[in-house]
Amino acid sequence: MRKAAVLLLFLCGLILTAGDRFWEKAETVQRGTLLRRIERTDPRLMKICMMRIDLTQPGLTFTATPRDADWGKPMPDYPALTIATDRVKTRDFMLAERAAGKNMIVAANSAPWEPWVRPFNHRYGNPLGIMILDGELITDRKPTGAEFVVWKNGKIDITDTIAPEDYSKVKVAAGGFALIMLKGEILPGGRYEKPLMPRIAYGLSRDRKYMYIITVDGRQPEWSLGATGRELAEMLKEAGAYDAINMDGGGSATLCYWDRQKKEPVTVTHQPKNVERNVGANLGIYLK
Repeated sequence: MRKAAVLLLFLCGLILTAGDRFWEKAETVQRGTLLRRIERTDPRLMKICMMRIDLTQPGLTFTATPRDADWGKPMPDYPALTIATDRVKTRDFMLAERAAGKNMIVAANSAPWEPWVRPFNHRYGNPLGIMILDGELITDRKPTGAEFVVWKNGKIDITDTIAPEDYSKVKVAAGGFALIMLKGEILPGGRYEKPLMPRIAYGLSRDRKYMYIITVDGRQPEWSLGATGRELAEMLKEAGAYDAINMDGGGSATLCYWDRQKKEPVTVTHQPKNVERNVGANLGIYLK
C-alpha cells in the first residue's frame, strides 16, 4: 500500500512537471500572468498565443460587458432583436474599465452575438447563451450547451448550463459555442466545428488554480491559417487545462493584456488588415 502511494505521488509529480515545462518559455506580462507565443508549421502554419492566469492571486476578480443603457428596446438598425450590449473593441473595453478605476490586467472577447448579417456594422449586440454580470441577467438564450461561469462565492467553472434559480449567485457568465474538453476528455467541436478559422478558447486546470486563454490567428496565408476546435483542446490539455470552452472566434477573436511600462493595452492576436472588431461581449480580469 505504501509503495502504491509513493508511486501515485511520483506520477502526479511527473504530470505537474510536464505542465510546468510547457510554461518554461513563457514571459510574465502581469503579476501571476504568463504568455507563451508559439509558431507551428505542422499540420499547417499557425501563430498561437497561450495565456495562463493564476486565479489564487489576492484581489483577482472578473467583470464583463454590462447591459446597455437602452437594454430591452428594439435595435434601431435591426428591430427583430432587442438591445442587450453595446459593441466595443476589446482593447477599448479594457481602457474604459481602467478609466473607471479598475486595474484590469487581461481582456478577451467572449460570447458570440447577433445580428451578424450585412452590413455587419450594427451598433448593438444580443449575445447568445446565458450572459450575466453581478447577478443581473443580460441575455438568456437557451439552449446553451457551454458556459463559462464565475460565481459570487469565488468558484470558477466551465459547464453546460446554469439553472435560472442560480442566476443571482453569478458574478460573471458568458456562453460559448461548445465545450471542447470536459474532465480531461477532448470533445467534438459541436456546431462550431467549421473550417479552419481564427479561434479563441478558455480553459481551467483541474484544481481551478489556473485559467488558460488560447488564441490562434487564421485566414492569413502568409501568417497563420487557423485551427479547429479539437486542436484548441489538444493544445490546452498540453498546457495543463482539464476543462475548456470554445468562445466566439473568427474575426472577433481578441486577447489583450495591460502593458505596465507602455501603459496601454497590448493585443496579442493578429487580425486580417490589422483591424480589431467591435464585439458584443468581452471578459475582463482585474486586480483590486
